[in-house]
Amino acid sequence: MKRGQKQKGFTIVELLIVIVVIGILAAISVAAYSNVQAKARDSERISDLAALKKAIMLYHTDKGDYVEANCGAGGGGSGWLTSDYDGAGPYLPINTCLLNSGHLTREIFDPSGNRSCSGLGCHAYMKASCPSGVTYLFANLETRPQASTDADETCYASWDTSYGMNYILRVN
Repeated sequence: MKRGQKQKGFTIVELLIVIVVIGILAAISVAAYSNVQAKARDSERISDLAALKKAIMLYHTDKGDYVEANCGAGGGGSGWLTSDYDGAGPYLPINTCLLNSGHLTREIFDPSGNRSCSGLGCHAYMKASCPSGVTYLFANLETRPQASTDADETCYASWDTSYGMNYILRVN
């Protein structure tokens, strides 16, 4: 090589800068993508509860109750939507009662795949049939902050602090 002639190519500093910039862009993309996924799951949760509300209202029209008789925990129509609790019956999961009656065409459960769980990060659906006759559906949305007052207006006021339920839909 002759004196005064420049070498072609990139310096190590230039390469490091490019690698750092690509790393930063990748980190931003991953964070944005996971937030989009959480929003999509929350949209599905809201849509699921709306479909469940419609099915429960149709069930009430046909059967006279809000999926309470022999369904859910203790046969009172409350609890996890898909849980049989003891597995021995005679009470069926709420989802099964709606399927057997023809008011649902498929089992509905949280997009996380959970059918029951515990703790504040719980992602599964619950139903409450209150002694006052009011019925509620519950879900835990990932993108909505959880507060200890979310379920205070329901007959199961502890479900926000026990299970993280922060989205409540009144059925009737």
